Amino acid sequence: MDLIERSERAGARHPWEVARKTAISQLVLRTGLARPRALDVGCGDAYLVRELIEAGLLESAVGQDVNLTPALTGSWSSSSLRLVQALDELGEERFELLLLLDVLEHVEDPATFLYRLVEARLAARGLVLVTVPAYQGLFTQHDRDLKHFRRYSRGEIAGVATAAGLRVLDSGYLFSSLLLPRALSAIGEHMRLPRSDGAIGVGGWRAPRSLTRFLTSMLELDNRVALSAHDLGITVPGLSTWLICSAPS
Repeated sequence: MDLIERSERAGARHPWEVARKTAISQLVLRTGLARPRALDVGCGDAYLVRELIEAGLLESAVGQDVNLTPALTGSWSSSSLRLVQALDELGEERFELLLLLDVLEHVEDPATFLYRLVEARLAARGLVLVTVPAYQGLFTQHDRDLKHFRRYSRGEIAGVATAAGLRVLDSGYLFSSLLLPRALSAIGEHMRLPRSDGAIGVGGWRAPRSLTRFLTSMLELDNRVALSAHDLGITVPGLSTWLICSAPS
């Protein structure tokens, strides 16, 4: 999760967060890279990249987040996962896989940011995996709370990648079942209906375990269906969009 969402009172991981981890695992497999060394830019609390390492999908990783503190980087790092606050701490290191998972929506000029990152950090024949929130029409106060600049359709984020000099190898959507609830939320906000207060984002999840497990299973099924439809050439819109990219040869 984004560190801005982190809450000391939180219980189990939010169903969206766990289902996202499962979907990202499938996308890492789709890159065809054999246990690459990865750089997770904007890693948040490093939950996802740590899970990818423990599942054997990555050999090792560096996680970077501007909101990490020396205390957190020290306590959360391990032999296979190093955490840093700034990319400048990495010297000349390059990586076979760059992960930008719900990061570019936080960047005012994403094409320039992505170009510079790839130039400095992507190893030869390496790949880039990107996810971003989908559809600007669904931009709400939730996005503002999380300091998002915008949301993207698949074509729009592919355009950002192309402008950064990347070649898009594959792309699609996730979390189709969440489109309608988000659309209703956006409509309610535009109608100026009351907004409930509470913790920002996924960090405040404290639902019963049985409900958490059920919702997680439903969201994981949702993403499996979306990816299966994608493999059949069917585009199923969703609340998140993803890209797998390479640098031009």
